[in-house]
Amino acid sequence: MRRLRIGVIGAGTIAQSAHLPAIRRLADELELVAIADVRAEVAADAARRFGAEAWYVDYRELIARPDIDLVDICTPEFLHCEQAVAAAEAGKHVLCEKPMASTLQEADAMIAAARRNGVKLMIGHSRRFTRRYQEVARLIREGAVGAVRLVRENERRPRAMYGGLELQVSHWAPEGSRPWLASAAYSQGAALTNAVHETDLARWFTGSEALSIYAAARVTEPGGEVPDFLTYVVTFASGAIAAAEIVNQLPAGYPYYHMLEVVGTDGMIRATDPPMSPMEIWRADGMAYPLNFSHLLHVDDAYLQEIAAFTRCVREDSEPPLDPWDARQALALSIAAVRSSQLGQPVTLAAVEAEGKGLQGA
Repeated sequence: MRRLRIGVIGAGTIAQSAHLPAIRRLADELELVAIADVRAEVAADAARRFGAEAWYVDYRELIARPDIDLVDICTPEFLHCEQAVAAAEAGKHVLCEKPMASTLQEADAMIAAARRNGVKLMIGHSRRFTRRYQEVARLIREGAVGAVRLVRENERRPRAMYGGLELQVSHWAPEGSRPWLASAAYSQGAALTNAVHETDLARWFTGSEALSIYAAARVTEPGGEVPDFLTYVVTFASGAIAAAEIVNQLPAGYPYYHMLEVVGTDGMIRATDPPMSPMEIWRADGMAYPLNFSHLLHVDDAYLQEIAAFTRCVREDSEPPLDPWDARQALALSIAAVRSSQLGQPVTLAAVEAEGKGLQGA
């Protein structure tokens, strides 16, 4: 069986902590051909360490190669549409990191380009491939809790989230500026950076489309430009509600933490991260949980399963396990959260769709 040949666009933190290690573990199925990153030294170093035969500063040189079957886009979301559309036009299958894009117009353009060119498109919502969340979804489907009435997910991250991994790279930053995901010129903050995971899970577990969201966001980082704290409540067509709390500025020693609850008419499911922290250390200045980032389920085998699943659908010419429409709808809900936090009032999904159509026609 011929190995599929893959190129990776973007060699930053998510690529080096998750995607490239997963591709290396899938060496029987995938051959890493090339890596592209706007930072020449990062692209060259990643290619050397992960065994790519070539590296580029311009991603267009990567997708121009006729020997590449699929690309894995690991760049910031403001680049996703441009790069995904270009890859589809070049006949490459596209796996793209979440969030799908910065706007609904961009998301729709990505879906249209994939259909137009007959290529597969899947957005990397890694939690769909995490055993913990897959088990929750299975239990819900089997009726273990009855009709879902509430989904609650709390996500808390330390400031130095990737510090425990000792990566060779940091987030891309414009010259003389803060990292892109903390810059208002490139990011909308926590709603898209990580809460798009929560909006996707809420849709998945309720099995319903959202009607409206009421969100509050704050910038807690001194001198910060985009919200790093977000809380919201979503109302779904089924009558279920979803709530979430996302915090990205906890002290460096705080463990990467999630807590999920699903409440139904006949039961309840709870899943948390703390049991996955292997030790607690008590000192004169208090207790510490060593950062156990590399062993948490959602950053370990989830990416392996995600990339393996996309590879299978390309090889077998089957539908991706995560429809890009679902990723598009999770994005719509996260964009609505941004609007709600700015306006200080609930925002309907219909209003966000109407706004998008207005912008498209402008």
